[in-house]
Amino acid sequence: MSSRRSPPALRREFDREAAGYDRTARASMPGYTDLHRTLIGGIPFVPTRAFRVLELGVGTGTLTALVASTFPHAEVTGIDLSPRMIARAREKLRPFQSRVELIAGDLGDFEERPYDAVVSALAIHHLTDPEKWRLFRRIRRCLGPGGYFGDADDHLPQDPVFDTRYAQIASSLAHDHRPAGWTSPQEVWHEHEKFDHPSTLEAEVAALGKAGFPHVGVPWRFFGQAVVWAYR
Repeated sequence: MSSRRSPPALRREFDREAAGYDRTARASMPGYTDLHRTLIGGIPFVPTRAFRVLELGVGTGTLTALVASTFPHAEVTGIDLSPRMIARAREKLRPFQSRVELIAGDLGDFEERPYDAVVSALAIHHLTDPEKWRLFRRIRRCLGPGGYFGDADDHLPQDPVFDTRYAQIASSLAHDHRPAGWTSPQEVWHEHEKFDHPSTLEAEVAALGKAGFPHVGVPWRFFGQAVVWAYR
């Protein structure tokens, strides 16, 4: 189990955002689609194989739907903090409902049982670094030989000068797709800053190695976001 419960304010924030989350996420993150596709691309199993997936931070079910449609024999257990996000996900995942189980809870509230793959998109940065590193060790214990952990998330640059420049460029890229009511994607990001604890990409890669993953790589990076593949 997780050592710290998520603050109620975080749950309320994501409940509030649930209705418009898909539109806002795509508008404020220029690499949103590529991030998800790259994360799925790391799963090392053929589509004809049946396997078990744990997803941490389901949100509205975008990644879940991609997993279920790409791998028609995969079974997915998903966890999310927000009941309203889960309600949105259930609607999106209705075609796959026989293979998807959704649970309301913190990211660390999962039973340590065997999984073939664990995936997470834009969620783990809500944990502090010590909580992330403990979570990585728990994930490692759930995976057998050949198992996959894919994390697509926000990361801090080693040099904060780059963070400012990344935000400026991302804002210009997203200019034509801004959500109504937002003057810039930074406003979306700043709403979350009070709840976010992103690590540097270098720190995450090192922590995964210490957690027992012998093969860790970064196949995709776009400004402050990156996809990390880790294999057991």
